[in-house]
Amino acid sequence: MPLPDAQTFDPVRFPGVAPDEAWPPEAFDFAAPWLAGDSLAFERGISGEIVFVRRFEALRLVLDIDNAHSALDIPPGSRDFRLLRLVPSALRLVEAVSPGDPVPPTLRGEPLPPPEDHQLYAATTALVAALERGAGEAGGAFLDALRRTPPGLNMFEVAAARCISEGGFALERMAGLAKGLQRLARAHAEVLAASAAQPDYEGMERMVTATTRVLVRDAGWSGDLLAHALRQIDPLAATPRETAENLRVAAVAMLDGDATLGAATRLAAAQAEVRDRLVDLGIFWRRLAAAWSSVHPQLTDRREVDALCRNMLRRLQLKALYRGA
Repeated sequence: MPLPDAQTFDPVRFPGVAPDEAWPPEAFDFAAPWLAGDSLAFERGISGEIVFVRRFEALRLVLDIDNAHSALDIPPGSRDFRLLRLVPSALRLVEAVSPGDPVPPTLRGEPLPPPEDHQLYAATTALVAALERGAGEAGGAFLDALRRTPPGLNMFEVAAARCISEGGFALERMAGLAKGLQRLARAHAEVLAASAAQPDYEGMERMVTATTRVLVRDAGWSGDLLAHALRQIDPLAATPRETAENLRVAAVAMLDGDATLGAATRLAAAQAEVRDRLVDLGIFWRRLAAAWSSVHPQLTDRREVDALCRNMLRRLQLKALYRGA
């Protein structure tokens, strides 16, 4: 069964946002004066943690983003609170967020940008290592030349030209190898980019679990239908994250298997299919994951929590999103 239109499917409303207010906004325009100035930044650490940085003072403070509003003296439910809770989602798309920075367009519903140079180079490096076996004389020479070529948009043409001028290989043969490998490298780089830009699923999962715990322990809510719904979706909240990881692993496995230069066209098509599935997954879940991250387990209006539960259940019913990679 085909997927519905992701842009119009089951609209998601962020908690605490007025019906006529556009959210996410255009910029991280915090109102708190202590969150002003370009000397401050939020970054993602090596292990995925959120790091609060004062650049000129060489201060790096690891933040528990779920409780960071208390450390930064930001009232729960305020606009600054909602901006702060957008930071982890933004850091899936950019390297750092400083006060006043624009909110990444992808977080506001725009398409993903093209892969960055480092992703294209990482994909090319992986391909050179994977395709060396059974490459033949011409293929081996091309891969060796590519390995010695500085990264850049024209690295495939430069490597082919080197093989022609220095190795005496035929133009047609080298041009075909360069075109096929460039297409495959681009396709794999797009997989890497779509994987890196997946929504903040971990933040969503934590908030679903925390909200479930609060309602189940509350005598006034533990028997309510909302508490029952949360108990149902809590163990299922990991589904999109696990699907995204399985797709990434499958894309890498294609290159680690019996990949050859002769199969570049077929592999590029297979990588493009994985990319499309990762992009679809991100579009369906990005706004909802960010909205769940904006929940305060104790204070968010229960009607808004109920709406987010319904949003999640509707997405989990889209079985085509989660089929085997």
